[in-house]
Amino acid sequence: MVYVIKCDSCGFILYRGEEPKTVEAVLKMWGGTCPKCMSPLERRPIKIAIGLIGRRRGAPA
Repeated sequence: MVYVIKCDSCGFILYRGEEPKTVEAVLKMWGGTCPKCMSPLERRPIKIAIGLIGRRRGAPA
C-alpha cells in the first residue's frame, strides 16, 4: 500500500511512501509549513482519504 499525505490548502504531496509516517514526523520534515503555498501545517488531519493505487507493471502480485 502507498501512503500519501497532502497539504490541505494546495494539495502538495508532503509524503508518499510504502511506510506509514506520523503527522508529527511529516511536520518536522517540512518545518511545519507547506513548501509550496507556505500555509501552516496542522497536527490534526482535516481530511482522510483511503483508496487503492493501481499496481505498477511488473510488480509482484
